Amino acid sequence: MRAIIIDDELKAQRVLQAILTEHCVGVEVVDIVGNVPDALKSIHQNQPDVLFLDIEMPGYTGFQLLDLLPDSTYQVIFTTAHSDYALQAFEVAAVDYLLKPIRIQKLQQAVERAKKNVLNGTSSQESLVTLKTNMKSSIIQRLALPVNDGLIFVDVRSVIMVEAEGAYTRIFLDYTDQPLLISKSIKEVESALELHPDFFRPHRSYLINLQHIVKYQKSDGGTIFLKKSLHSPIAKDRKDEFQQRISNMKI
Repeated sequence: MRAIIIDDELKAQRVLQAILTEHCVGVEVVDIVGNVPDALKSIHQNQPDVLFLDIEMPGYTGFQLLDLLPDSTYQVIFTTAHSDYALQAFEVAAVDYLLKPIRIQKLQQAVERAKKNVLNGTSSQESLVTLKTNMKSSIIQRLALPVNDGLIFVDVRSVIMVEAEGAYTRIFLDYTDQPLLISKSIKEVESALELHPDFFRPHRSYLINLQHIVKYQKSDGGTIFLKKSLHSPIAKDRKDEFQQRISNMKI
Protein backbone atom coordinates (compact mmCIF):
# COMPACT_ATOMS: atom_id res chain seq x y z
CA MET A 1 0.00 0.00 0.00
CA ARG A 2 1.31 3.41 -1.02
CA ALA A 3 0.91 5.90 1.84
CA ILE A 4 1.28 9.64 2.33
CA ILE A 5 1.73 11.14 5.81
CA ILE A 6 0.14 14.59 6.15
CA ASP A 7 1.06 16.29 9.43
CA ASP A 8 2.54 19.68 10.25
CA GLU A 9 4.53 18.39 13.26
CA LEU A 10 8.00 17.12 12.30
CA LYS A 11 8.23 14.81 15.33
CA ALA A 12 4.81 13.29 14.58
CA GLN A 13 5.88 12.69 10.96
CA ARG A 14 9.05 10.87 12.01
CA VAL A 15 7.36 8.77 14.71
CA LEU A 16 4.57 7.60 12.40
CA GLN A 17 6.99 6.81 9.57
CA ALA A 18 9.21 4.81 11.94
CA ILE A 19 6.30 2.77 13.32
CA LEU A 20 4.95 2.06 9.84
CA THR A 21 8.37 0.94 8.62
CA GLU A 22 9.00 -1.33 11.58
CA HIS A 23 5.56 -2.73 12.35
CA CYS A 24 3.38 -2.51 9.22
CA VAL A 25 4.60 -4.83 6.47
CA GLY A 26 3.50 -3.88 2.97
CA VAL A 27 3.10 -0.15 3.62
CA GLU A 28 5.35 2.12 1.56
CA VAL A 29 5.51 5.76 2.64
CA VAL A 30 5.88 7.55 -0.70
CA ASP A 31 5.79 11.10 0.68
CA ILE A 32 5.56 13.16 3.88
CA VAL A 33 4.08 16.67 3.75
CA GLY A 34 3.20 19.28 6.34
CA ASN A 35 0.32 21.28 4.84
CA VAL A 36 -2.75 20.99 2.63
CA PRO A 37 -1.39 22.65 -0.57
CA ASP A 38 1.62 20.30 -0.60
CA ALA A 39 -0.69 17.38 0.19
CA LEU A 40 -2.87 18.13 -2.84
CA LYS A 41 0.19 18.14 -5.12
CA SER A 42 1.57 14.95 -3.61
CA ILE A 43 -1.73 13.06 -3.86
CA HIS A 44 -2.04 14.03 -7.52
CA GLN A 45 1.55 12.98 -8.28
CA ASN A 46 1.80 9.81 -6.17
CA GLN A 47 -1.75 8.37 -6.35
CA PRO A 48 -1.63 6.85 -2.84
CA ASP A 49 -3.79 4.06 -1.46
CA VAL A 50 -3.98 5.54 2.03
CA LEU A 51 -3.62 8.95 3.67
CA PHE A 52 -2.48 9.36 7.26
CA LEU A 53 -4.10 12.72 7.84
CA ASP A 54 -3.73 15.11 10.76
CA ILE A 55 -6.84 17.20 11.43
CA GLU A 56 -5.45 20.45 12.82
CA MET A 57 -2.88 22.06 10.54
CA PRO A 58 -2.02 25.70 9.86
CA GLY A 59 -3.98 27.32 7.08
CA TYR A 60 -6.30 24.45 6.27
CA THR A 61 -7.65 21.51 8.27
CA GLY A 62 -7.60 17.87 7.25
CA PHE A 63 -11.34 18.10 6.62
CA GLN A 64 -10.83 20.97 4.21
CA LEU A 65 -8.30 18.87 2.32
CA LEU A 66 -10.94 16.18 1.82
CA ASP A 67 -13.35 18.81 0.49
CA LEU A 68 -10.78 19.74 -2.15
CA LEU A 69 -10.18 16.17 -3.31
CA PRO A 70 -12.31 14.37 -5.91
CA ASP A 71 -14.02 11.13 -4.91
CA SER A 72 -11.55 8.27 -4.92
CA THR A 73 -10.97 4.80 -3.52
CA TYR A 74 -8.11 6.01 -1.30
CA GLN A 75 -8.43 5.22 2.39
CA VAL A 76 -8.10 7.85 5.12
CA ILE A 77 -6.73 7.21 8.60
CA PHE A 78 -6.88 10.31 10.79
CA THR A 79 -4.19 11.12 13.35
CA THR A 80 -5.56 13.39 16.01
CA ALA A 81 -5.45 14.73 19.54
CA HIS A 82 -9.02 15.97 19.11
CA SER A 83 -11.98 16.27 21.51
CA ASP A 84 -14.15 13.45 22.83
CA TYR A 85 -17.04 14.45 20.57
CA ALA A 86 -14.80 14.22 17.50
CA LEU A 87 -13.70 10.72 18.49
CA GLN A 88 -17.33 9.68 18.91
CA ALA A 89 -18.08 11.16 15.47
CA PHE A 90 -15.26 9.05 13.97
CA GLU A 91 -16.57 5.88 15.59
CA VAL A 92 -20.20 6.22 14.53
CA ALA A 93 -19.05 7.01 10.98
CA ALA A 94 -16.79 3.92 10.90
CA VAL A 95 -13.76 6.07 10.11
CA ASP A 96 -10.38 4.98 11.45
CA TYR A 97 -8.51 7.37 13.68
CA LEU A 98 -5.30 7.17 15.69
CA LEU A 99 -5.19 9.11 18.92
CA LYS A 100 -1.80 10.70 19.56
CA PRO A 101 0.53 9.39 20.91
CA ILE A 102 -0.05 6.58 18.44
CA ARG A 103 -0.29 3.02 19.74
CA ILE A 104 1.29 0.34 17.56
CA GLN A 105 -1.59 -2.13 17.86
CA LYS A 106 -4.20 0.48 16.91
CA LEU A 107 -2.10 1.49 13.91
CA GLN A 108 -1.75 -2.11 12.76
CA GLN A 109 -5.50 -2.68 13.04
CA ALA A 110 -6.26 0.46 11.04
CA VAL A 111 -3.72 -0.51 8.37
CA GLU A 112 -5.19 -4.01 8.04
CA ARG A 113 -8.69 -2.58 7.52
CA ALA A 114 -7.34 -0.17 4.93
CA LYS A 115 -5.58 -3.04 3.11
CA LYS A 116 -8.81 -5.03 2.93
CA ASN A 117 -10.69 -2.03 1.58
CA VAL A 118 -8.02 -1.41 -1.06
CA LEU A 119 -8.10 -5.04 -2.15
CA ASN A 120 -11.90 -5.00 -2.32
CA GLY A 121 -12.01 -1.65 -4.10
CA THR A 122 -14.11 -0.26 -1.24
CA SER A 123 -14.32 3.53 -1.10
CA SER A 124 -14.29 5.42 2.17
CA GLN A 125 -16.30 8.32 0.72
CA GLU A 126 -19.63 7.48 2.41
CA SER A 127 -17.94 7.14 5.78
CA LEU A 128 -16.18 10.47 5.26
CA VAL A 129 -19.44 12.18 4.28
CA THR A 130 -21.02 10.81 7.45
CA LEU A 131 -18.08 12.01 9.53
CA LYS A 132 -18.19 15.53 8.08
CA THR A 133 -21.96 15.71 8.62
CA ASN A 134 -21.57 14.77 12.28
CA MET A 135 -18.64 17.14 12.83
CA LYS A 136 -20.71 20.10 11.62
CA SER A 137 -23.29 19.50 14.35
CA SER A 138 -23.21 19.30 18.13
CA ILE A 139 -25.11 15.99 17.99
CA ILE A 140 -24.73 12.85 15.90
CA GLN A 141 -26.71 13.11 12.65
CA ARG A 142 -25.72 9.95 10.75
CA LEU A 143 -24.71 6.44 11.76
CA ALA A 144 -22.64 3.77 10.00
CA LEU A 145 -24.27 0.52 11.09
CA PRO A 146 -22.13 -2.66 10.81
CA VAL A 147 -24.06 -5.49 9.13
CA ASN A 148 -22.92 -8.87 7.80
CA ASP A 149 -21.71 -7.65 4.41
CA GLY A 150 -20.43 -4.19 5.33
CA LEU A 151 -21.98 -0.94 6.52
CA ILE A 152 -25.36 0.72 6.12
CA PHE A 153 -25.48 4.49 6.54
CA VAL A 154 -28.65 5.94 8.06
CA ASP A 155 -29.98 9.30 9.13
CA VAL A 156 -30.50 9.26 12.91
CA ARG A 157 -34.00 10.71 12.43
CA SER A 158 -35.06 7.53 10.60
CA VAL A 159 -34.37 5.33 13.64
CA ILE A 160 -37.65 4.45 15.39
CA MET A 161 -36.41 2.00 17.98
CA VAL A 162 -33.39 -0.03 19.02
CA GLU A 163 -33.86 -3.46 20.62
CA ALA A 164 -31.21 -5.57 22.35
CA GLU A 165 -30.70 -9.15 21.21
CA GLY A 166 -27.85 -10.62 23.23
CA ALA A 167 -24.57 -9.18 22.02
CA TYR A 168 -26.37 -7.87 18.92
CA THR A 169 -28.93 -5.13 18.38
CA ARG A 170 -31.92 -4.69 16.09
CA ILE A 171 -32.42 -1.27 14.53
CA PHE A 172 -35.96 -0.44 13.35
CA LEU A 173 -36.14 2.26 10.66
CA ASP A 174 -39.08 4.31 9.40
CA TYR A 175 -38.46 3.59 5.70
CA THR A 176 -38.38 -0.23 5.80
CA ASP A 177 -40.23 -3.06 7.52
CA GLN A 178 -37.04 -5.13 7.79
CA PRO A 179 -34.98 -4.31 10.92
CA LEU A 180 -31.19 -4.28 10.74
CA LEU A 181 -29.26 -6.69 12.93
CA ILE A 182 -25.93 -5.11 13.86
CA SER A 183 -22.92 -6.42 15.76
CA LYS A 184 -23.05 -3.73 18.43
CA SER A 185 -24.59 -3.86 21.90
CA ILE A 186 -27.49 -1.57 22.79
CA LYS A 187 -25.15 0.13 25.25
CA GLU A 188 -22.81 1.07 22.40
CA VAL A 189 -25.71 2.45 20.36
CA GLU A 190 -26.97 4.42 23.37
CA SER A 191 -23.47 5.81 23.92
CA ALA A 192 -23.33 7.03 20.31
CA LEU A 193 -26.67 8.82 20.72
CA GLU A 194 -26.33 9.97 24.32
CA LEU A 195 -26.20 13.67 23.41
CA HIS A 196 -29.16 13.45 21.02
CA PRO A 197 -32.29 14.99 22.60
CA ASP A 198 -34.71 12.67 20.77
CA PHE A 199 -33.47 9.37 22.19
CA PHE A 200 -34.49 7.81 25.48
CA ARG A 201 -33.88 4.39 27.02
CA PRO A 202 -37.12 3.36 28.79
CA HIS A 203 -35.97 -0.19 29.48
CA ARG A 204 -32.66 -2.07 29.53
CA SER A 205 -33.56 -3.80 26.25
CA TYR A 206 -34.96 -0.80 24.37
CA LEU A 207 -33.88 2.61 23.11
CA ILE A 208 -36.55 4.74 21.43
CA ASN A 209 -36.80 7.88 19.30
CA LEU A 210 -39.27 10.19 21.04
CA GLN A 211 -40.22 11.74 17.71
CA HIS A 212 -41.78 8.42 16.61
CA ILE A 213 -44.06 7.91 19.63
CA VAL A 214 -47.70 7.28 18.75
CA LYS A 215 -49.16 6.56 22.19
CA TYR A 216 -48.19 6.18 25.84
CA GLN A 217 -50.34 3.75 27.80
CA LYS A 218 -49.91 4.01 31.58
CA SER A 219 -51.86 0.85 32.49
CA ASP A 220 -50.34 -2.64 32.85
CA GLY A 221 -46.99 -1.30 33.95
CA GLY A 222 -46.71 1.17 31.09
CA THR A 223 -46.17 0.73 27.36
CA ILE A 224 -44.80 3.13 24.75
CA PHE A 225 -46.26 2.63 21.27
CA LEU A 226 -44.31 3.79 18.25
CA LYS A 227 -44.72 3.92 14.47
CA LYS A 228 -44.88 0.70 12.46
CA SER A 229 -46.74 -1.05 15.33
CA LEU A 230 -43.61 -1.16 17.47
CA HIS A 231 -43.78 -0.87 21.23
CA SER A 232 -41.54 -0.81 24.28
CA PRO A 233 -42.15 -1.45 27.98
CA ILE A 234 -41.04 1.17 30.44
CA ALA A 235 -39.23 0.36 33.67
CA LYS A 236 -40.58 1.83 36.92
CA ASP A 237 -37.41 3.77 37.61
CA ARG A 238 -37.55 5.36 34.14
CA LYS A 239 -41.11 6.68 34.26
CA ASP A 240 -40.40 10.02 35.95
CA GLU A 241 -37.66 10.94 33.49
CA PHE A 242 -39.84 9.81 30.60
CA GLN A 243 -42.67 12.07 31.80
CA GLN A 244 -40.23 14.96 31.95
CA ARG A 245 -38.89 14.26 28.48
CA ILE A 246 -42.34 14.22 26.87
CA SER A 247 -43.75 17.13 28.88
CA ASN A 248 -42.78 19.62 26.16
CA MET A 249 -44.74 17.58 23.63
CA LYS A 250 -48.04 18.11 25.44
CA ILE A 251 -50.56 20.75 24.39
